[in-house]
Amino acid sequence: MPQEKAYLFSEKDLRDFCRRSFEKSGLSREDAELVTDTLVQAEMRGVDTHGIVRLPFYCKRLIDGGSRANPEIKVLTERPSILLIDGDNGLGQVISVWAMKKAIEKARFSGICFAAVRNSCHFGMAAYYAMMALSEDMVGVAASNAPPVMAAWGGRTAAIGNNPLAIAVPADKSFPLVLDMAMSVAAGGKVRLAALNKEKIPFGWILDAQGRPTDNPADFFPGGTLLPLGHKGFGLAVMIEVLSGVLSGAGILGEMGLWFRDTAVPINNGHFFMALDIRPFCDLDGFKGRVEKMIDELKSSPLAEGSTGIFMPGEIEFLKEEASRRDGISVSKEVIQHLNRFALEIGIDPLNVESGGEAVK
Repeated sequence: MPQEKAYLFSEKDLRDFCRRSFEKSGLSREDAELVTDTLVQAEMRGVDTHGIVRLPFYCKRLIDGGSRANPEIKVLTERPSILLIDGDNGLGQVISVWAMKKAIEKARFSGICFAAVRNSCHFGMAAYYAMMALSEDMVGVAASNAPPVMAAWGGRTAAIGNNPLAIAVPADKSFPLVLDMAMSVAAGGKVRLAALNKEKIPFGWILDAQGRPTDNPADFFPGGTLLPLGHKGFGLAVMIEVLSGVLSGAGILGEMGLWFRDTAVPINNGHFFMALDIRPFCDLDGFKGRVEKMIDELKSSPLAEGSTGIFMPGEIEFLKEEASRRDGISVSKEVIQHLNRFALEIGIDPLNVESGGEAVK
């Protein structure tokens, strides 16, 4: 392979590779396309830590039996605005789309629905599920607990998950407001991707196995830990642990193994999803207009020295997605090699660099 830094692929080529991988690993065509959509959308929005680099781990969970390819997802408890859902140890994406659809459906009648989920697995980019509510002109919320990979505030070893939270709000602008954040300084996937790409990371992201700051992403696993986003990030992680794990009956803290390492073992992740209908509160157009007014006022704030602009939550990702559709999706040569090694293992055609398009430095 030439020594370029990355290659551009079309959305179609990446979708085809992902779908073939998931079908080969045991998913139905429908579920393979669903999980593919979550990964490719993450890739297109620039959230490549939760994109196609994760594909081999999800597939290995299916192949090794840690996640069921055909789970019997069911509602255990139902009230007008509450759902408790058992995911039957399926892939997190399949369970989460099912749960969010149910929450949206109930919110159409009750105005709001909170859905708690247990017996799931890592669900990828949290924003994907929150954004599902936007097509219904609703506010969407999604969150999950995770195996311990982050230190407690003041601690030096992994104690809690970095427990992502996403909130999506419809607006009159060309882009919705979409907050998607982990509770660590940097997501674990970003550290692993840096290790795969042989890049350094900033000090302050992780501690090594001896509890010392390091800029080597390889020190994260095994034995190292992510650092929380201050005491506020740690506090949010604790509350998400309660709402995702304790409330749902899912695993909490050390009860869960690492989903990408223990691929033959059920993880019992917990999630929660919420859909909120705006219309019972106020006129929908009026709501969107006020959100637009708020955005305009914030973006007109005087810029700090050296600032390139004021960006709303989700705006950078929206612009990245537009660029990906127009110019192609950039994938590093290290990630391509990672994926093609896996393709060889399971016996499918690799990502074709020759048809992938232009090489980028």
